[in-house]
Amino acid sequence: MGRRKRRTTLPVRRRRRSAFFRCPVCQHNSIIVDIHEKEKKALIKCFNCGLVEEMTLKSGDTKVDVYTRFFDAYIERAEGD
Repeated sequence: MGRRKRRTTLPVRRRRRSAFFRCPVCQHNSIIVDIHEKEKKALIKCFNCGLVEEMTLKSGDTKVDVYTRFFDAYIERAEGD
């Protein structure tokens, strides 16, 4: 007599969020944000078009917060021209 076949459980694979953000100049997902806590600065770089921007950090800022401030500032500058 055989045993009853047991259902095997598969491990849940969670997708990691991409570390890249969309560039307002070239529209590629190629922006990376480097945060330097000691200097209270964040460096925003685009690997596709070469855009480089440096912003000051506020207390409790994350990469997403810095990127949104950068994106808003860039759009305001572009509309002002």
